[in-house]
Amino acid sequence: MVKTHIGQWLYTFPWSQIVSGFWQKLPNPYTSSKINKLPRWGERIFYCGSGSTIEFIIEESVCDLKQKTFTTNTVNINLKSLMTVEETCVYRPDKNDESRTICEKKVVARGELFGFKTTLETFAIQRYKKNQEYASLGLEFILHKLYLPQLPPPPITGIKTPDTRTFSRKLSDKAKHLLKSSNNDTL
Repeated sequence: MVKTHIGQWLYTFPWSQIVSGFWQKLPNPYTSSKINKLPRWGERIFYCGSGSTIEFIIEESVCDLKQKTFTTNTVNINLKSLMTVEETCVYRPDKNDESRTICEKKVVARGELFGFKTTLETFAIQRYKKNQEYASLGLEFILHKLYLPQLPPPPITGIKTPDTRTFSRKLSDKAKHLLKSSNNDTL
């Protein structure tokens, strides 16, 4: 059995800034999500299965300047006797507004431990859903710091509510307006 989750995130920054900012995304106020405590049952399963509860991952990134896509593929390189988790993220300009970027995210979890496959897959997908939001918020935080330093960063929250998303968009729109008006003043 394999479990899959597909999600999407809209960034209020152009694709070129996403690609550039991606390499500077760590550290940020959301990086604590990079270290996750396993539940007690997970510690027993993972330690018994591999002798370690530390999971290492490898990430491959491909930037296609012609197609304007930035793709990251991430997979765990150990603990594969228990479970494999693969994530693919594709960043591309929003077709309706080139000043925004859409990230399509897909994760596939495959449990390998007989009797625990479904439990491991469900756990992996639930953990991913929580962490991918923190990763997206962290990148947004860095993008604000890099490209909108004159404005306060979006509020740091555990969960992005519609209010904070609106706040983020308003800040981005205000920054664009300020940049346009300053460019007009210099012409």
